[in-house]
Amino acid sequence: MISLDKLMEGAATLADGAAKVTGDLVQKGKKQVDQIALENKLAKAQRQLGALVYSLHKNGEKNDALVERYVQAIADVEAEITALSELSVEQPEPQQETATYCPQCGAEVDPGAIFCARCGNKLL
Repeated sequence: MISLDKLMEGAATLADGAAKVTGDLVQKGKKQVDQIALENKLAKAQRQLGALVYSLHKNGEKNDALVERYVQAIADVEAEITALSELSVEQPEPQQETATYCPQCGAEVDPGAIFCARCGNKLL
């Protein structure tokens, strides 16, 4: 029989793994939302620059300082996007092998085993 301690330990390990996976998914989702927000901000700044240049040209005016401020604002947003992209490149953590136990007799078995070495039970 499986001891209650081993069962509790296995449950705690599963819960910890689930919490880590959930946290990772939340972080990835937040990064995607941030990426989309920055891309929308960039598109808006580019449209505003286009409208400014068009308006200046249509009225026969020239305002290089104002155009340069819009260009700099676009460059700033592009830098934010690049920084976020660099943060998104993560190295995967090495997988630690966790102990696996036979559900029939509670013996520790190799993670890739098909049958329990102690009792011969077929493992999932």
